[in-house]
Amino acid sequence: MSESIVCPIGVCILPQPPPNMARTLTYPRVALDTLVHYGIPHAEVPPDSLSDALPFLKVLVTLGNDALPKAVGKTLCDWVEAGGVWIGVGGVAAMPAMFGVEVEGPTYSSWGGGVGTLGEGYLTASGSHPVIGHLRAALHHFNGLPARVAGDSHVIARALDRHQRPADRVAVAESRHGPGRCLLIAPDLTGAIVRIRQGIGITRDGVPSSDGTAPICDEVLKSGDGFALDWDFDRQDVPGAPGLRAFLEPQADLWSELLVRSALYGAQSAGLTMPMLWLYPRGLPAVGALSHDSDGNDADLAGAMLAEVARAGVRSTWCVQAPGYAADVIDDIRRAGHELAMHFDAMSGHTQWSAEDFAGQHAALRDLFRDDIVSNKNHYLRWEGDVEFFEWCAAHGVRLDQSKGASKTGEAGYNFGTCHPYLPVRRDGSVIPVYELATPTQDLVVFAPQALADALTHTVLRAHGVLHLLFHPAHIRTAGVADAMHEAIGRAREHGVEWWTARDLVAWEDARRSAAWNVHSRAGAITGATLRSEQPLADATVLWLHPEGDVERFGFSFVPTACTISPKKTIELEVPV
Repeated sequence: MSESIVCPIGVCILPQPPPNMARTLTYPRVALDTLVHYGIPHAEVPPDSLSDALPFLKVLVTLGNDALPKAVGKTLCDWVEAGGVWIGVGGVAAMPAMFGVEVEGPTYSSWGGGVGTLGEGYLTASGSHPVIGHLRAALHHFNGLPARVAGDSHVIARALDRHQRPADRVAVAESRHGPGRCLLIAPDLTGAIVRIRQGIGITRDGVPSSDGTAPICDEVLKSGDGFALDWDFDRQDVPGAPGLRAFLEPQADLWSELLVRSALYGAQSAGLTMPMLWLYPRGLPAVGALSHDSDGNDADLAGAMLAEVARAGVRSTWCVQAPGYAADVIDDIRRAGHELAMHFDAMSGHTQWSAEDFAGQHAALRDLFRDDIVSNKNHYLRWEGDVEFFEWCAAHGVRLDQSKGASKTGEAGYNFGTCHPYLPVRRDGSVIPVYELATPTQDLVVFAPQALADALTHTVLRAHGVLHLLFHPAHIRTAGVADAMHEAIGRAREHGVEWWTARDLVAWEDARRSAAWNVHSRAGAITGATLRSEQPLADATVLWLHPEGDVERFGFSFVPTACTISPKKTIELEVPV
């Protein structure tokens, strides 16, 4: 039998309800983007092509709750009973019996209603299962499908209401059909990712925490005014810092990992030795990013910071506030191999939050740097509106922003739920080509105790993300700050973390996202794959899902393969024995 191309995982976005109609899932295309970011081979399957595609799939992910045509539904049931794995996110495609659940309707019939919705609440693990093995705390959601067990279904996670009270609903459930199985993820997974990562539009101050550690009610609009998480339920105690609570569970990343784990679980259940393009070169578990904001543009303090980062042996990102350092200082930063970036100021008396001010400061700094500007961080993490600022960045070629994050000590950690660079989306779901890398803390010792660095490092290693630490030159001579910076860098290195600039992150993520898979199969088994990248990928790592692998990622075992891909070249990869 000859080899054929097969896609292990198919993703089908079901038709979405029209405007003014309730829905159980939003931003479904974020699921595709998540699989791209995590390097998992997949293909989008239009609903009208599903019947024809099923013979070439082993795992199917559907997003939404729209009903499939009866003939397609029958084909899908037969496919599952023959060994296929169906993962339903935010819906059951009008086939609840396949998932062993019953869907709830609204408690009162009203005009414009007619659809049961899960609303805001939490997912909490029920027992142990590979798809929820990464969860240490309840996971915040904002909508989804309200469903109860109504058949032979195993409850993996339960739904709690927004006050974390039991709601007698399932959040994740599995139903088996011969060698096949159906996995329901009832909450709006993709909507939770977007709402947590991007927050809500900012037009006024947010509500401060009740413990007094995050007084965001300061008459300055900033990104933290629009965060979506909960001060009480979504923060944890910081070990070694009595009284300090921080966002140590990156909720959006945990939702992303739930999808990734579900896909890997489905592949493993189907007996696939599937490849995955790992997040970083050389099999790194995570990377670090050190940034400095030039507030005040003091040349002497810049020199002191340059000396410290040279002693640490790292290249860092220098976010420079217009009008910037003197030309000789800029040259010193460049010669040392650091990145020159923008520090947009809409905080000082002579500046304002406007596209015109952004353009003027960008032009002045670009002329000073004599180079393109790849990344930016807003002074004081200023933010207004929704995604308009991302549009300003995109219009001027800025590819990565760092302005979502903590401006007050009690906001420290992942108040926007992620330690991964991500691409934001507009209200219509379209992608804005600017990465966001959140800022989880500022100068250790000054902003937060040194113990926070260890907590953030452990979080990043578990999530395989980016440890972003901000240190201002203005504080580098404050007692203990330089030592805290060196200790944080050194401890992360002990865990295999390399330190990159924002420009490095953009180049690597762009290259990974340009990679395309072709997976080959014979007699239903994967025999190999080809990988092609439009941009250079040096020292990349491909992980093959394998029960006897010696590398553990996301709760599964993998066999690693090292490879380097030249631009626009295709490489052949064999399944490890």
